[in-house]
Amino acid sequence: MAEPTLLRLLLELDEGRGVALARLAKRLDQRVSVLLREGTALSDAVVGGAPGPGWVRLVCDDAGRWTAHLTPAGREAAHQPTPLP
Repeated sequence: MAEPTLLRLLLELDEGRGVALARLAKRLDQRVSVLLREGTALSDAVVGGAPGPGWVRLVCDDAGRWTAHLTPAGREAAHQPTPLP
């Protein structure tokens, strides 16, 4: 999946409460595990010694439900023709 697709869908669906990864998975025809990896790469998590861009924040609630939140930097990136890494 291309990251601009995920960012633009989050921009469309995130109304400040985040978007359930299960909902995103259905809309994008992807597995939740794939979206977790993609979201981690787009977050500010350090992977391979390098921090990500901080465009997405992943949250797991007490019941184990994952939600993705678009950060202000992610909103800005989603409005660009092609988000930069």
